[in-house]
Amino acid sequence: MEKREREEDLDANDLAKRKKLSVEIQAQGPAADGRLAERIMPPGLELPSGWIECPPMGHRMNMLRLVPVKVPLGRRFAQVLTDEEHFSPAKLVEQLQSKKTEVGRIIDLTNTWRYYERDEIDELGVEHVKIRCRGRGQVPEAEAVNTFVWDLLSYHNREPSKWTVLHCTHGYNRTGYMVVSFMVRHGMSVEKALRIFAEHRPPGIYKEDYIRQLYKYNHEPLPTNFKPPHLPAWKPEEPDSPKADQILDSGAVPEEATSEPEEMKHDDIVGEVVPEEEAAEARNIILQLVYGPDPQRWPGGNLRFPGGQPVSLDRQNISLLHEKRYWVTWKADGTRYMMLLCRWGVYLIDRAFNVRRVQMRFPAALVGKDGMLKAHHLTLLDGEMLVDEDQVTEQRTRRFLAYDLIALNGTSLVHRPSKERWARMEEAVIRPRRKEREAIERDAHTGQHAYPARYDYRSEAFSVRRKEFWPLSCMSSLLDSFIPALSHEADGLIFQGYEDHYVPGTDQNLLKWKFAHMNSVDFRLRSKAAGPELLLLETRQVRAPVELPLPGARLAEGPDVKALENLIVECAWDGEAGEWRFMRTRSDKDTPNAYHVYEKVMQSIQDNITQDDLHAEIQAALQLSVYAKDVADAKRHAAAAAAGRK
Repeated sequence: MEKREREEDLDANDLAKRKKLSVEIQAQGPAADGRLAERIMPPGLELPSGWIECPPMGHRMNMLRLVPVKVPLGRRFAQVLTDEEHFSPAKLVEQLQSKKTEVGRIIDLTNTWRYYERDEIDELGVEHVKIRCRGRGQVPEAEAVNTFVWDLLSYHNREPSKWTVLHCTHGYNRTGYMVVSFMVRHGMSVEKALRIFAEHRPPGIYKEDYIRQLYKYNHEPLPTNFKPPHLPAWKPEEPDSPKADQILDSGAVPEEATSEPEEMKHDDIVGEVVPEEEAAEARNIILQLVYGPDPQRWPGGNLRFPGGQPVSLDRQNISLLHEKRYWVTWKADGTRYMMLLCRWGVYLIDRAFNVRRVQMRFPAALVGKDGMLKAHHLTLLDGEMLVDEDQVTEQRTRRFLAYDLIALNGTSLVHRPSKERWARMEEAVIRPRRKEREAIERDAHTGQHAYPARYDYRSEAFSVRRKEFWPLSCMSSLLDSFIPALSHEADGLIFQGYEDHYVPGTDQNLLKWKFAHMNSVDFRLRSKAAGPELLLLETRQVRAPVELPLPGARLAEGPDVKALENLIVECAWDGEAGEWRFMRTRSDKDTPNAYHVYEKVMQSIQDNITQDDLHAEIQAALQLSVYAKDVADAKRHAAAAAAGRK
């Protein structure tokens, strides 16, 4: 808005006061070093330190359709700024329009509302998005970065021709942190992304701790020739004016906690919070990959976790082992997750269908000379989170054990046989990660730079492995040798049909056998005057699922019932005492087992298939033609091993 137009909105007294104040402020003159002096401003009109001399705008970043700028100051700052100094929202939009850049929205990263009024943005016909980020001594939090990246990505899809303006206070550090994070999440290295931002907003991020955190968060080593950046000429030495940035745009920074870290457990909450819109999109992608694109075919709408669930082995379904070819693996006592790999990030999805983001790297192929990551996109894994404990050092390591590949780069594999899904997981997901890690570690060992990427896989939140499956003939070795040597808990065996498709929900052909003392049911615990109640989910012959108490169920003494009120608790059946024994809480679940699941578990307990019973059944099954190849392979491997020992 021009000066003449602004003056028409002021009465004579206000105009006289403003002119008098402006003359007094400008009369303060420049500082000895040539910079404008830190002006003494009236309350409410303090300027961020160095704001006047700070370049107002960077260059347009075409790949992001984004322009980094310093915070524009609203109309009321016209009292203390000349027209030449006053970089306002209106002037910002006007200057970009003169460059044929249509501004669709402004993303504001400041931690205050004091710099301009919201209606000043609305009058320009521009959207305003507020993502609060503290300045001074604190990099943007992961949740804020996730919000920014998803917001910008969504806006690109919604308004492909419009541009986004991004600002913090000066448009360098918080702004640069967000821009670099976006580019890294789309395949670029931190070093290259920092360089590109610096080219478009010289001199780039100038806070050393921001740069170091970008490398650390993205698991990239700091370059050996790294030098701390210099402050721009317009920026006063830290600490900044307490009347500007510190008081008005940072807030109090809480002290870091000094408590001891808690013991690592497999059911710890892992990952970062994402915007609900992003979580909903991840859920929809998963449901499409599992059930197909028609939402009418999604059981439970878009709210039900679609992972396959085994049924307990009993005297009736054990006959399935004779009818078709099965393989076997151990049943790890971990926490169930799906893992969705997208080009912009990796998501963990728990049984309650909660979505969280983890900073990880899943190359679909080795990096080329351009250094750009070609990441998996719309690949869906099924697995469980474990914590391995070294029996000697007692060091704990978090690990994701992937046991199924549901989709590969947007192609659903649910109708492919399990043998194929298992093989393709190794070939397409695990092997590229392993090969890249080997190439990076080889360069580190030799001091060469043959591979055009730097990444520290060891600093990720957890490692990833494919779970092994073996022919039924290996079951005895699993029980006698393999499971006792594991560095995490195992509570039984899983029998997977070799040719079976992936079945969401309860899979009557996917069998689990648990050690007798580990057979368990997940209840919701409620305390009542007459004693604790154990609730199950009733889904049959009701309009909507309802939780009902199990009649006559008794909980063994021990746990603090009030502390467990309304939680999902896993309990094992004590047949001698005729009561349920508390094992642990299930923080990964928000509903108890369904009543029909309870019935299956109780049938399995009553049938009491012992290890000897299971061994006899499998020995009988191995005599059938369906297992002829497995038996022949086992004999060949045994002969080769014997020959090798001679």
